[in-house]
Amino acid sequence: MADIANPILIGLLAGLIPVYLGLLPIPLFRRLPPHWRSLLLSFSTGILLFLFADVTGEAVGLAKMSPVGPLLFVTGLTLGLIGPALIFHHRRGSVVAPASPGSSALAGSDSKLLTAYMMALGIGLHNFGEGLALGAAYGAGQFALTTALVVGFALHNGTEGLGIAGPVSDTPMRLRQPLAMGFIAGFPTVIGSVIGSLAYSELLGVLFFSAAGGALLFVAVELLRLSTSPRSMFAGIALGILLMYFTGLLLSV
Repeated sequence: MADIANPILIGLLAGLIPVYLGLLPIPLFRRLPPHWRSLLLSFSTGILLFLFADVTGEAVGLAKMSPVGPLLFVTGLTLGLIGPALIFHHRRGSVVAPASPGSSALAGSDSKLLTAYMMALGIGLHNFGEGLALGAAYGAGQFALTTALVVGFALHNGTEGLGIAGPVSDTPMRLRQPLAMGFIAGFPTVIGSVIGSLAYSELLGVLFFSAAGGALLFVAVELLRLSTSPRSMFAGIALGILLMYFTGLLLSV
């Protein structure tokens, strides 16, 4: 039982809890002026672009270790792109054309919520892969490496939680919605940590990392479409990429 409890705790500390901490400032974000909220939205885009480059790099590296790796990479990337696209298409098709300014705002809020959920899903797929690495390090008895990974991933995931808040910084929400987003994004770290501690699989890593890459790329494009200020867009993207880079440096220490 202890062998399972420890990977669960590792996944909670590295994934779920930091994501929820990153989501905490959502009520404060609603008080920001519009240009700051635009900057926050672009910040989220920068985080996604960084994660896309990160996870696809991981997937390509793992795919080289097996003859079927490239096939799994293409499969995962395709599913990661098609899945969110189908969800967006279905959701938008079910929204009745707005008949008033009030209903138009409601449709916009619905789109932003859906974008945030899809962002959480892409991050969750990415965090499953991180969980596999955490569990594998723990299962191999590399406790110093495990500790370093937990700290680095925790900082990464806290930043990702902030990123999820970007699309919904001006959207009314009930408590259950950010709770669900945080769970979707963070809990896969726990699942991956448990699986990785029992039996690590490079092929599973290829599939989930590439699927995460596809989903993250799709949502990044959606966020770019929501941006209204080119100046804020470039500044926010640069800020998101740099912050993810500097928190990621802890993983190589």
